[in-house]
Amino acid sequence: MSVRIEIPSSPKEAPPPPATAPVNDTMRRLQIGIAGVLTVLLLVGMAGLIGDRARESAGGDTTSTAEVKMPGDEEKTSGAPLEELGVQAVSPSSKDENAATPVKVPQATPPSSTVPDLEPDPALQRARQSNQ
Repeated sequence: MSVRIEIPSSPKEAPPPPATAPVNDTMRRLQIGIAGVLTVLLLVGMAGLIGDRARESAGGDTTSTAEVKMPGDEEKTSGAPLEELGVQAVSPSSKDENAATPVKVPQATPPSSTVPDLEPDPALQRARQSNQ
């Protein structure tokens, strides 16, 4: 079921003019669009220049780093990487403080039925019972 309500129109009223954008608005949008495109082109060009310079400097660095040798590299050819870093192995001795200290083994505690920390608070139980 649909109800249609017709509103009588007077012959004096003209239909509204079509909505057209003013010339100033169109020009402003065109200017903003062109500025955006130029900005993107500028950023892409700058990124390309930066990338080229980085590649050139990286290519020059590889040739100069290949020639650099650290003093003492030829002497350290052992298979122990920790010794190359300067770490010395510790051997147990009679003067070692840790060798004379007995190791304490934790003892198993007897099982108990309740843990005091996990028991409910009696004051909280009384408060709950008084509210009910």
